[in-house]
Amino acid sequence: MNAPKTSVAALAVLALSGPAMADEFIFGSWFGVNHSVNAKGLAPYFELLREKSDGEIDWDLVPGAQLASGPGTPEAVATGLMDAGIAIAPYQPRMMPNTNFVFSHSLPGDDALAATGAMNETIMLGCSGCQDEYRNNNAVGFAGYSTTPYRFMCRDMVDEVSDLQGKKVRASGGGVKISEIAGATPVSMSPAEATTALERGTLDCVLGAVSWLRSYGYMDVVESVVDSPMGMGGPPIMMFVNRDSWGAMTPEMRAMHIELAPDLVAGAAYDGQVTYDADIIAAAKEAGVAFPEGGEDFAEVMATHDTNQRAANIAAAEDAGASDPQAVLDYYTAAYERWQGLLDERGRDRDAFRSLLWDEVYAKVDPESL
Repeated sequence: MNAPKTSVAALAVLALSGPAMADEFIFGSWFGVNHSVNAKGLAPYFELLREKSDGEIDWDLVPGAQLASGPGTPEAVATGLMDAGIAIAPYQPRMMPNTNFVFSHSLPGDDALAATGAMNETIMLGCSGCQDEYRNNNAVGFAGYSTTPYRFMCRDMVDEVSDLQGKKVRASGGGVKISEIAGATPVSMSPAEATTALERGTLDCVLGAVSWLRSYGYMDVVESVVDSPMGMGGPPIMMFVNRDSWGAMTPEMRAMHIELAPDLVAGAAYDGQVTYDADIIAAAKEAGVAFPEGGEDFAEVMATHDTNQRAANIAAAEDAGASDPQAVLDYYTAAYERWQGLLDERGRDRDAFRSLLWDEVYAKVDPESL
């Protein structure tokens, strides 16, 4: 195989650390070094790529926003500051209105594996506008995931919806409307920034996944986690790759990235989310964090949101310039229902999930058409 060219970002970073191979790519993750997506998803994926290519594909994972923040990642990738990063559409909705539309639709229930399957299928096969906007931003995008159901995690005791009245809640995507229905004030910031805001009292709660208790250190600063599922959103695009860097790879290298994409998704979603939560909840309880059971009032908030969100999200997506959002939403919601059936039939262990991701999504993706 021919070695891919080294990006400007790679040259700049590697110049500080000594001589480097010409085939090294730089991945800038704004997640902390111990974040489950880095530890369970990206690092094992890069190792698989390294092994399968006999060292010709060599990704250097640079964590902790050393190269770019969450909001800054799409532009940093587009301009070649780094070869790839994690892109979250709500941070740059004008750059990615189609992906942001998918992200903004909160899926009900608690089936995170089905949600992850539906998200990958939608952005790769059912949303041509999603792929178009990655191209328009000089990028290639694939491999998303859903967090487990979001919950309100608060620095004070919250066990009723009325306790959220007037509180400032870090929220994104569909969580913005959910927070508003609950009477809270949604605040836009990255999950990492929310840690300090919670400590200082400038933020009252975060609406997010319980894995964040460990990933962002919330376990040390929150008193309560309301044990009531408040929707699932996504996907963060884990492989948002500069198009020049992608084009510098051989066809075999590009094919390897897609062939192993189900391993990345399974690592981030299954290993880093689903099987991760029980351990984190046990540790949080031992540390003194309360998990009050959300009552019917929280279920009513979600029911209201689910009733309202379709028309509101479609209208917002049309205003933002998204392509045929009604058809995309129909595809997405049908895919979620279908994936629940597929998992029930095939099994919900890691191997079955990984196999389904390949059969239903990535086997149908042509790396050369991205």
